Amino acid sequence: MRTASQRTSTPPCSTLSSADGLRANPARDFNEATTRFAALAVRDGPEISSAGRSRFFAHGARTQRAIVFIHGFTNCPQQWVSFAKSLHAEGNTIVIPRLPGHGYFDRATSAPAHVTAAEILETVNDAVDVACGAAERVTVVGLSIGGTIGPRVALARDDVAHTIALVPFFAIKRFDEAATRRLTGVLGTLPNAFVPWDPFGDGSQIPSYGYPKFSTRTLARCLTIAGDVGDIALSRAPAGLTTFVCNAKEPACENAVSLLVSERMERARSGSTHAIVWSDLPANHDIIDPTNPKARIDLVYPRLREMIVAGP
Repeated sequence: MRTASQRTSTPPCSTLSSADGLRANPARDFNEATTRFAALAVRDGPEISSAGRSRFFAHGARTQRAIVFIHGFTNCPQQWVSFAKSLHAEGNTIVIPRLPGHGYFDRATSAPAHVTAAEILETVNDAVDVACGAAERVTVVGLSIGGTIGPRVALARDDVAHTIALVPFFAIKRFDEAATRRLTGVLGTLPNAFVPWDPFGDGSQIPSYGYPKFSTRTLARCLTIAGDVGDIALSRAPAGLTTFVCNAKEPACENAVSLLVSERMERARSGSTHAIVWSDLPANHDIIDPTNPKARIDLVYPRLREMIVAGP
């Protein structure tokens, strides 16, 4: 597999339409990108907190690179803002969409239970369309379920130069792929329940803008996206470079399944995909949120920045 410093040649933003549910419709220029983002931001009604709203950090004209950041399950765009602003200051355009059902003032809202997988994917796909109009090249970076959504959207387009999946969520810890598919079916059939993330702890790792509970129905839909990526990867990889990043001490997701998916993509197109396992991070899933007391952003931010800058 290719090292993080190697580059790949990827076509600039174009208008390829996918045959698997998502359609690329990139903004044609910066002005259209601004208009498209405004349409995306309108979805953030008065029930959405300031931390939960989608973000667009631009420079008034097209730049060389736009980065689409995808937040994690039950978190919101604020999760990425600190890191994103540092990259914006270096001349990059930034788009951070709010995933449907997330970012509400009411952190006990039932909204996530009503969100479909299609709505989640369409939101990120729309954000990539914005990014295409705002820059020459697009990089997509996602954490956790964001690290699963990113490759799924990239599989449907030819205009994402680099996708970085940080601690991607393809299976729950100690579940293999087959067990995860069975769990997905069960959770999708049973009535929805809201389960506490930290039922016996002090909740210190849950950000003030995140939800303390998760919807089992939404979890099933996220796992459906993960399963789709695994299936599609049997026959093809995204057009651009894909980088999987796992934490060796990952406490929530099963690294073996993530690495299996990355290997499938690499077999589908040699040189398309590589995987990195970081062995010096603590047992902590959210490795990028600055409010997480176990997030080693002193290690993660520089490494992630280097991947973005060195990538295509």
